[in-house]
Amino acid sequence: MLRTAGLLTFTTALAVLATAPAQALAPRTWVAKTGDDANPCTIALPCRTFQGAHDKTAPGGTVSVLTPGDYGAVQINRSISVTNDGVGEAGILAPGTIGAFITGVVGDVVSLRGLVIDGLASGENGIRLGRASALHIQKCVVRNFQGSGPEQFAGWGIAVLPLASASQVFISDTLVYNNGGGPNTGGGIVFIGQGSNSVNAVLERVRVENNVNGIEVSASNNPGGNGLHVMLRNSIVSGNTTYGVLVDSDPSHPNGHLFLRNSSVVHNGGFGVVAGQAGTILMSNVTVARNGSGLGTFPGAQIISYGNNEIDNNVGADGAATGFFAPR
Repeated sequence: MLRTAGLLTFTTALAVLATAPAQALAPRTWVAKTGDDANPCTIALPCRTFQGAHDKTAPGGTVSVLTPGDYGAVQINRSISVTNDGVGEAGILAPGTIGAFITGVVGDVVSLRGLVIDGLASGENGIRLGRASALHIQKCVVRNFQGSGPEQFAGWGIAVLPLASASQVFISDTLVYNNGGGPNTGGGIVFIGQGSNSVNAVLERVRVENNVNGIEVSASNNPGGNGLHVMLRNSIVSGNTTYGVLVDSDPSHPNGHLFLRNSSVVHNGGFGVVAGQAGTILMSNVTVARNGSGLGTFPGAQIISYGNNEIDNNVGADGAATGFFAPR
């Protein structure tokens, strides 16, 4: 269903672009609380919503914010930057829906910066990546996405579900909290491999707090391609109801990998760090403490330590790495 919806959206977008005059799309557009989507989205005559400005922005262009306000959910089908660089809170209120849904094409590069995305306890996802070659998320807050539904990724703050052959994801200086629709449903950030598609992701200075689940890297339906490779560094995963960090994979194609570095995984209700079936986790200078349990591994999975981690003072068993690398 997601693939079909993305294809229809892309086809519709092509039809609009083909019939619209070239001058209708601007390299830079603006939104303001007092704007109107009937405007040309200039700095003098801004639009009211991100969607209105997006639809008048040329591929590779930028939507900028003039005043604080709620600018509504947006579906992004081209290379674009949506940027708030300090005017106050630029919000996306998204009850019952997706805050920013990226459904572009291979080659698209999307940037979201300085946004507060709120599901108001019923939103499905704050940010969902379907198709693009790169997604950059900087200085954002994603909260209160607790919607439930038939999709396995409902209730996640950030959901990366690559329909492109390969996607790069970069998340920095971002807070993801209070997401998840119920026991073991949804949570902070999820990466889900599909078919032969792959993701390389770097999360830097990210806080994933007070969700149902913390961070999940799931390559169990990803038998081909390069798989999922996620690096989490200088970050905190804390206060999540079940696990802090989970990685799993297809036993015949172990494509799920997570590298934890210079981070803390603390005060989570279940395992702090768990390698599910055939998942691989590498850890360097990581603190795992005061979780329900420390480290956990399923048969065929592995947690490789560089020997410089602090795994102690968990409520249950601290657990142990399955192997070691010598620091170099």
